[in-house]
Amino acid sequence: MDAKEKNRNNKCILAVWNSGTKGKTETVREFAKLLLATYTNYIEIFPIPASIPSKNDFRLVVNINGLIVGIESQGDPKTGLEKRLLELSDIYKCDLIVCTCRTRGETVWAVDSVAGSRGYETIWSSTYQVVGKNQQQVSNNLKAKHLLELLNSLGKI
Repeated sequence: MDAKEKNRNNKCILAVWNSGTKGKTETVREFAKLLLATYTNYIEIFPIPASIPSKNDFRLVVNINGLIVGIESQGDPKTGLEKRLLELSDIYKCDLIVCTCRTRGETVWAVDSVAGSRGYETIWSSTYQVVGKNQQQVSNNLKAKHLLELLNSLGKI
């Protein structure tokens, strides 16, 4: 078993965290688009057909070369993030979960709780913070690309 195969056996949650309105959902949305464009042989699990809405929060679960990847963009307080992460872990059996959360409080606890109780490694990453809406969109897109490259480099995908 090579290093990449060994790392793929380690379940992982990648949490994109920041305070409100800092581009977390848009970064994860762009990540999802890049993921599907990069791994065109994916198998849809949820929703069917696989879709990434241009607005609002979303969930996406796909099988990529035997790896179950779940993406959960709703990471605001009081939205049941822990329950949704548990569904990705227990119902969909995700090997990799990409989610958003705030920088403190119940959403961070949700990620920590699920990671600890379900045996996931955790990677915490923030969005890039820039001033200006046009620059924020460019930064979100670049961050999504960097996250995909990071997960590839770590052998998680």
